[in-house]
Amino acid sequence: MDWKMIMLACAIALAGILSWKLWKLKQDVCEFADRLDESLDAVLQGRKPEESADTQDSLLGKVNEKLGRTLHVLETKNEENLRGKQQMKELISDISHQTRTPVANQKIYLEILKDMDLPGEATEFLNKLEHQTDRLDFLFQSLVKMSRLETGVIQIRKERGDLFDTLAGAMAAVVPAASKKGIALEVEGGGEKLSGETDKNRLLLSHDRKWTEEAVYNLLDNAVKYTPEGGRVTLCVEKKEIFTEIHVRDTGKGIALERQAQIFTRFYREPEVQDLEGLGIGLYLTRKIAQLQGGYVEVRSEAGKGADFCLFLPNAGTLTVS
Repeated sequence: MDWKMIMLACAIALAGILSWKLWKLKQDVCEFADRLDESLDAVLQGRKPEESADTQDSLLGKVNEKLGRTLHVLETKNEENLRGKQQMKELISDISHQTRTPVANQKIYLEILKDMDLPGEATEFLNKLEHQTDRLDFLFQSLVKMSRLETGVIQIRKERGDLFDTLAGAMAAVVPAASKKGIALEVEGGGEKLSGETDKNRLLLSHDRKWTEEAVYNLLDNAVKYTPEGGRVTLCVEKKEIFTEIHVRDTGKGIALERQAQIFTRFYREPEVQDLEGLGIGLYLTRKIAQLQGGYVEVRSEAGKGADFCLFLPNAGTLTVS
């Protein structure tokens, strides 16, 4: 009986020790997790994890030491990226300056030659040369614009303003080309079609006016370019719960489903429109501008049935993206 009591007492003591050790292990694990979380937060904030005498030779000390080295590597790479971005910024600015001056001079010389009394054949050649000069100028401007957006040289700054003013600027810019082809430009949106914060004919939205106008102009310009004479292009605005939708619909040739993912890539042009003017940059820029504002762009179309390009801009928040 005494042995049984001794065995029972030993078992109780052993169970108590095991329970205490398990409790202590749980406490150590929780403490390690908390301190590791603090170290990770420090690294995310760009600070070196704090060190103390009781952690130098411990597992946490080893982890902090590696986190500190990781932070140093990241800081070094970030500095290299900033230097590279600055060099790219200077290179793009230099290219922009170096190309702008000769093209501008070339246009001036062409104007002088056109004012002279030249034979009809020479005038025809001058008109063709002027056209090619305009295309070259447009190419340089588009490439520089694309490079600046890609490298973060240009900052997208969203400010609260009237979206209708922005759209009016884009629409006005495309009127001459539409008139030349006899294409009707129509505008929908406003009144009962809009919900949310509106003030009569105003639609207040946080957006970058300059670059949003550029994005919408690219959609309108594409619609006019690929819509046959006598067609119709419609600009429609709808404010939904999360996004404001800017639709550009046309009665053009439409886009086959298997090509719709490709049209937003750089320099892509569909085979049947190679004879028309264009560089394949406009839709790519529109997608890039939408993404930098927290939005996106999509197309709904069928071959031979026109297209509906939709630019989605978020309703909430004012954001600056570099």
